[in-house]
Amino acid sequence: MSKTLDRLPLELVQHRILNTAQSAEFCGFSVPHFRRLYRAGIAPAPRQLSSRKLGWRLADLIDWVANCKGGR
Repeated sequence: MSKTLDRLPLELVQHRILNTAQSAEFCGFSVPHFRRLYRAGIAPAPRQLSSRKLGWRLADLIDWVANCKGGR
């Protein structure tokens, strides 16, 4: 994370919206694989930012990754 985000309270950082590439990287997947996961309803649902732009709330991704690793 950037130095600016490091100074923000965790509650604010968790509301940050990541694009598809950032979300895939955060979860450790390639972009095509991450797209397959959210289209299949496995990954958290994206937020519609514009007619062609999707985004994911960082807190949703953190919870999802934690639950996936906890279930292994």
